[in-house]
Amino acid sequence: MDIPQEIKDKYWMKYAPPGFDKWVEIPDMTIPEMGENTAKKFGDNIVIDYFGREFSANQIVDLSKRVATGLAKLGIKKGDIVAIFLPNCPHFIFSYFGILTTGAYLTAISPLFVGREVKYQVNDSGATTIIVLDRFFRHVKKIRAETNLKNIILVNVEGKEIKKPEDPENGIYHFDTIMNNPPEPPKVDINPDDLAIIQYTGGTTGDPKGAMLTHRNVVANAHQLVPYVNHLKEFYKWERQVMVSVLPWYHIYGQTCELALNSLVGAKSYLFPTFNPEEVLEKFNQDAVGMQGVTTMFITLMNHPLVKEKKVNMSQFQLANVGAGALPVELAKKWENITGWRMAEGYGLTEASPVVCINAPFGKKKLGSCGFPIPNTYVGIIDEDNNFLPVGKEGELVVSGPQVMKGYYKRPEKTKGVLFEAGGMIWLKTGDYGKLDEEGYIYLLDRMKDLIKYKGHSVYPREVEEVLYEHPAIEEVSVVGIPDPVAGETIKAFIRLNSEYKGKITEKEIIDWSREELAAYKYPRKVEFVGSFPKSAVGKILRRKLRDKEKI
Repeated sequence: MDIPQEIKDKYWMKYAPPGFDKWVEIPDMTIPEMGENTAKKFGDNIVIDYFGREFSANQIVDLSKRVATGLAKLGIKKGDIVAIFLPNCPHFIFSYFGILTTGAYLTAISPLFVGREVKYQVNDSGATTIIVLDRFFRHVKKIRAETNLKNIILVNVEGKEIKKPEDPENGIYHFDTIMNNPPEPPKVDINPDDLAIIQYTGGTTGDPKGAMLTHRNVVANAHQLVPYVNHLKEFYKWERQVMVSVLPWYHIYGQTCELALNSLVGAKSYLFPTFNPEEVLEKFNQDAVGMQGVTTMFITLMNHPLVKEKKVNMSQFQLANVGAGALPVELAKKWENITGWRMAEGYGLTEASPVVCINAPFGKKKLGSCGFPIPNTYVGIIDEDNNFLPVGKEGELVVSGPQVMKGYYKRPEKTKGVLFEAGGMIWLKTGDYGKLDEEGYIYLLDRMKDLIKYKGHSVYPREVEEVLYEHPAIEEVSVVGIPDPVAGETIKAFIRLNSEYKGKITEKEIIDWSREELAAYKYPRKVEFVGSFPKSAVGKILRRKLRDKEKI
């Protein structure tokens, strides 16, 4: 199958914003080698601040190598699989680079998981060793007999004594013991194309699947973002990039865009295990200048009393980058009014390590677009038969580039369903319905599986949400299709109200307002006010759970 000439030629490069090079050189190296190069460049510069405990680039490499030595002494070798079951903390960094230095593959488990979910990921990945927060040990203990776990390494992030004693005969170790080794791990022959990370998707349809990401995938994606970050420094006149780090590192968004990228460019990160708005805002009253997050985090910050009472210098909050979900236009406008700065938006997916495109806070202002393709990346739109469509036509977004995964772990049939060859390149089907404009900017209409069919009409939840966000009473909203015997599906909006509107507006008033603002087949027929939303660990509203709730 061939691809259109304009896609081959990357027609969009005629309109590229600063920092979006056509190509960047991707070094032929592994993830640990990338970390070592960072240490050579930034040395004793502090790159992590964890509640006042500071770590330099050199210290991170040294401690990671000590972990690698300790793991090797346990018999962990190339091709073994090690799970990380930790919140964001320095131990996560040492484990991440340490595991990969041994040639083993890592799989990171959400710190929100309980026994059943931990068992699934451990068994599906084949992990034989797990590095786990001591408070989470109860979950692992509960399911250990149903897994092939040989080693359990317990971590206490507060420097306290671990209650569970070491028991080497039963494979129980303390992280400090593993780290109490010389930084001289055995030399291992690791190829950049070797598997590095088995990164599990959210499981929105069926059981979660492990995306196989190689060292080259992650190294490439981090380097693809360097020209953009360098231009950000120039644009904001930063001497040094100082970021608040709250993205969960078990997620690829956090691993690549914070753990890998921030260290690659020598940024300093204030690291937090969870998103706490007071802690975040405090850092912007000090020296922080930016944060990567998801829509709900920035909504929370905008509506925080400290911000409303102008007790935070929000003009210091220069870089707000939204990812892992669509950026509502109204949110972008409100943020700019409060801070004086435009928001940035990125789009990506686990299978692309994850970044595909960025809507930069400089250059052309294209509200509603998720951005412009990053270097070394091809994008296109296809129909149901995998035929490429002309620019401007709507269809499924597909991506090709060095960041695209090898496939799904142990799932060849699932892999065939999302990867295909065209024009001598491997393309990834994203499952997102969208279009490209004449300048190469990507517009996502919605997830294909979230499309609502109301009386034969196609309704995109995101479009309805964008309009609802214009209503001053609405703080958060999610729109889903629910079964209807006549219409097939009907449209329902779940809404969390701004505090000053609670008890002062009705569901019917919202419906009546939306009827005036939307086409007759698009406005929500049902509205339900909620106190909170089911969310993923990165803060994305889970439409699937809202739909499931309606089936009960």
